[in-house]
Amino acid sequence: MENLQKTLDELVDKISYLELKRLKIGQFMKDINESIKIGRNEEIKDEKIINKVSPLKTEKMSVLGIDGGIIKHSYHGLDLMLTRAVGVNFIYSDGKLKKVDYYPNSNPTPNPIVIFDSFSELELSSCYNFERQTMEILTAIEAANKFNPDIVLLHGSIIPHYVPKPDNLILKEYYKNLIETYRSLFELCKSKNFILAGVVEDSRGVKFCNILNRRILSQVKPEMSKELRLVLEKTKDSNLLYYALNRGERTCAFNYSQNPEIHPVLKEFSDMNDSFFSFYVKTADFDRPLRIDFLCSRDLSDVVDKLSNVMIQTSGHSGYGLPAVLIEADQRAKLSENEMNMFYSDLINRIGNVSTLFRMRREMRPF
Repeated sequence: MENLQKTLDELVDKISYLELKRLKIGQFMKDINESIKIGRNEEIKDEKIINKVSPLKTEKMSVLGIDGGIIKHSYHGLDLMLTRAVGVNFIYSDGKLKKVDYYPNSNPTPNPIVIFDSFSELELSSCYNFERQTMEILTAIEAANKFNPDIVLLHGSIIPHYVPKPDNLILKEYYKNLIETYRSLFELCKSKNFILAGVVEDSRGVKFCNILNRRILSQVKPEMSKELRLVLEKTKDSNLLYYALNRGERTCAFNYSQNPEIHPVLKEFSDMNDSFFSFYVKTADFDRPLRIDFLCSRDLSDVVDKLSNVMIQTSGHSGYGLPAVLIEADQRAKLSENEMNMFYSDLINRIGNVSTLFRMRREMRPF
């Protein structure tokens, strides 16, 4: 018990120390914002580190949000999953929500998928990821074609995530299909001039802190630079930017990857590597900033201004900064255990309690 208390005391001291330093770095960023230029250059697309979002006046704006849900269970001889993806189209007029449309509808039936392949636990996790993201992007393509929105928002990054290229030959087909589906969405948005962005609500990225390390610390006093560098190396972007940004402010826009040609996913889109960018924006007083990843093949400043405004104007909760269209898409797409149980019971009623459908022992323990 004494060792536990000692460890807890040490942990409290370390967290408090780092948080205080992050607070100071955040204030330091505000202090130097007017005097130090971070760009424009091949990596950074704004002169200032922190930029005030200027309100845009638009008579009408159509914003399409896409999200998906998945629930899965493993049984003795197969794996089952239910998936559902929903497109929600919010139409704003003079800053007010005027109409909401859904694709394919407001409460779509879950799509059952049965996997008979003998995947390992790691391979199965990849398969789930491939299926879920492919379903979401297909829904985005179909909904965008139907509604012709000004902006398409994905819930998550703009490129496939948590999807390392597999060695398994069967999984390679899932992966190939996923990449081709994303490419179709990118080409659609470019051809129809839709703005495409991914909203990352729980970013654990460190790209912005790396930029500060490389671009800013070389311009401050050496004795200060060493301490700041050590703290930044232990800090995630959103952790620092919680202190540096006020509501209605964003960071400079920057390249999604410094080395896209060796990025594990971006290299699959080598002909589009110069089209992917990111920035952070604070949409709520008491929440962390959102990371916005976006595709841009036209005037970058215009795209960033429009995305920043949509994020701020449609995020109404002071403690939860996600835009309303994605909150609605999430609520419509989520699946419950009850829906999986109903599907499983239907299988049992039709086939019988055969060996293939036996529940895993870990779910049947009598103790």
